Amino acid sequence: MTTYGEHKNFFAIPEDADDFEPGKGDFVVQVRDEKGTYWLSKPVFADQEITAEDLQLSK
Repeated sequence: MTTYGEHKNFFAIPEDADDFEPGKGDFVVQVRDEKGTYWLSKPVFADQEITAEDLQLSK
C-alpha cells in the first residue's frame, strides 16, 4: 500500500473510469495551514512509495 509518513490514504480508481489501470489510484493528504484546510492528491500505484516532493509539500 502506498504510504507517506503516517498517511495511508490510497483510493483505487474504479474499473469503469477512463484512466483505470490495475493497482492505480490516488493518494490524498489533508493539509492545514494558516489559511485553512485543503487536500493534495497524486496519482500513484498501490506499491509505490511517495515523498514530500511528490506531494509538493516541501518547504
